Amino acid sequence: MLSDKARWQAWVDEAAHSLDELNAQSCEPFVLGGLCTGAMLALAVAARRPMPGLRGFALLSPLFAYDGWALPWWYALRPIAYATGIARLFSMREREPYGLRNERMRALIRQQLADGSTSLVGPGSVPLPVVRESERLSAHVRTLLPGLTHPVQVQHARDDEICRLASVRSSVARVPKGLLSLHVLENSYHMITADNDRHRVADRLSAFMQGLDACGFDSEPFMNDLRSAFDVVEAATLSP
Repeated sequence: MLSDKARWQAWVDEAAHSLDELNAQSCEPFVLGGLCTGAMLALAVAARRPMPGLRGFALLSPLFAYDGWALPWWYALRPIAYATGIARLFSMREREPYGLRNERMRALIRQQLADGSTSLVGPGSVPLPVVRESERLSAHVRTLLPGLTHPVQVQHARDDEICRLASVRSSVARVPKGLLSLHVLENSYHMITADNDRHRVADRLSAFMQGLDACGFDSEPFMNDLRSAFDVVEAATLSP
């Protein structure tokens, strides 16, 4: 467990160590990905060293920016806390809608938080210094996107309350053409793996990985994925 004082580089070190342990146990090819900040960690870890088994990236609700509609009003003032050294006195508490459009799942989170336990959506609060390191990690990852050489699937909710779809689109526009597919979810908020579209998310991940297996690495990417019968797909048309 990393301390609240850990820098984002330590997060990447820890994730890289875990991946090294998994690679030591198996030589099978793999797709690297994650949810929210986990998506940022996946890209940052892959940039550390060559990974022969890496086939692609699956980025779920990637946190390229904290700019969604449910952030607290004071969040815009965080640079003052950073500059004055008082950031340690503040935390971002979990609040409605908890990343979930599904009311039944929200009720579950309310109960978990009321019990004082770590909820499905994470801890009850995140210290502001941790948020700052997350922002720094996201800024670092944005510089890595033009150098990607593996296929990238992105799934993001149109109404994500933490990171706007517009921010995701402007960020992933840096991914080289032919490597990107962006799938937009219409019935979820940030926690897409637990919300109304969770089954669709799983289906899209499955189709993505099957597509990687179905075609050679140097053949036309995403042909399998883009021809699947998903209702909303935005792909490789993000650059001017």
